[in-house]
Amino acid sequence: MLFQNSYLQHYYSGFEPSQAFDVVYGTSFEHRLLSAKRTSMKHQRLTLGDIRLETGWYNFPVIARGSMPKTAICIGFMAEGADATRINTTQIATEEIQIYPAGVELLYHAASLSRWVNFVVPEERLQKMAIERTGRSLTLLRAAAYSIRLPVGGRRALTRITDDALNLARRLQSTGGMTSDLAQEIYGSLLAGYVDALFDAVPSRKSGKPSIEVRHHHLINACERLVLAGTEADVALADIAKRSGYSMRSLQLIFRRSVGMTPGRWFMTARLNGALRDLLACDQTCTVSEVAMKWGFRHMSRFSHYYQKTFGELPSETLNRSRVN
Repeated sequence: MLFQNSYLQHYYSGFEPSQAFDVVYGTSFEHRLLSAKRTSMKHQRLTLGDIRLETGWYNFPVIARGSMPKTAICIGFMAEGADATRINTTQIATEEIQIYPAGVELLYHAASLSRWVNFVVPEERLQKMAIERTGRSLTLLRAAAYSIRLPVGGRRALTRITDDALNLARRLQSTGGMTSDLAQEIYGSLLAGYVDALFDAVPSRKSGKPSIEVRHHHLINACERLVLAGTEADVALADIAKRSGYSMRSLQLIFRRSVGMTPGRWFMTARLNGALRDLLACDQTCTVSEVAMKWGFRHMSRFSHYYQKTFGELPSETLNRSRVN
């Protein structure tokens, strides 16, 4: 029986990362740009039977949010840029890997150059390999995403087996791709490598106790939903603080510590990127004012100013570009 496999590689630049939704198989991610200047993003995916191996590079500060696949467990880590990256507002340590139970939400926030790796696998397949190799199953938590710590050099070893598989798939693509036998061999090697890494890991200091970062992540999500709900133009930060139960000063400190920016800038980034995505997808009947109003901008001159300052062009120029394409 043929062992199905496929490989894809895609490059994004300019505004394109804002439309890169399919970066994790089986789900959808929203990318938010802090600027459109010199943005460059690369995405690779290797599919082997029922597992997916994916990696993405960003050369710019980025916010990405979505949820993990509902039918599989994900094992992720930062191959580069861990010191500049937060996952669900928690700073990532160099030798940590993250376990994402099926369907959990993910907020990826990178302040500079970064590269992530994600291994998507059905839990029963992972456990079967674990029992084959050690005679026992893995202990996996299911309530929320969490981190575990690898021995020194463990992340580098995982990066190496990841890159070996992706590089081989890329080289063979021009000659018709992998044979079924080779795909099965790589499938087994990847599963064994990731299972061994999980058994070698120990709990992170963050994972065994209630996390203040988790509470702050939920708070940021709740505040954002309040701001983006309906077409309220400018929800006052004082009102947001009052509804959240925090003082203005506490709210400011939580946002700065958790996502590296003020609440006002975080919400403005979300709204401007919503407008950007809509303008890029507009049909012939769509107008700039309609998009602006949808995202809470009632003063067109202010909207144009904020938009141009962030993305380097007027919203009308983005709209014209979408109509040409």
